[in-house]
Amino acid sequence: MSKVLAFISRHTPTPEQVALAERKGYVLVHVGDRDAFSVQPSEFKDYSGVVVVHPAAALRLLGECNVVGVVENENRAPEGQPPQFRAKALHLFAIDGSKQAAGGYAYEPMVLHYR
Repeated sequence: MSKVLAFISRHTPTPEQVALAERKGYVLVHVGDRDAFSVQPSEFKDYSGVVVVHPAAALRLLGECNVVGVVENENRAPEGQPPQFRAKALHLFAIDGSKQAAGGYAYEPMVLHYR
């Protein structure tokens, strides 16, 4: 069974983005756009993780969500033409940590995994 990642973007996932996630064993569910600088991890506790297109959102969510994915896009427009982007890769990150009795998360040592 596939794991489900919340896809945070103003656009629905493209077929390329869906295919990239499926190759890694995930299904994308579009949840709409969020402000990258104030997105709240608590909104996504029912998902295996999140996928974002904005690196600031990824940094804000990393450590609070099990898996954080960032879509890498490439411009396919000829030089001098308006940009036309397509998904090139899906990078997945996770931090291993242990929950502390104080109610927060501590990451000692902090281990960032790239999948």
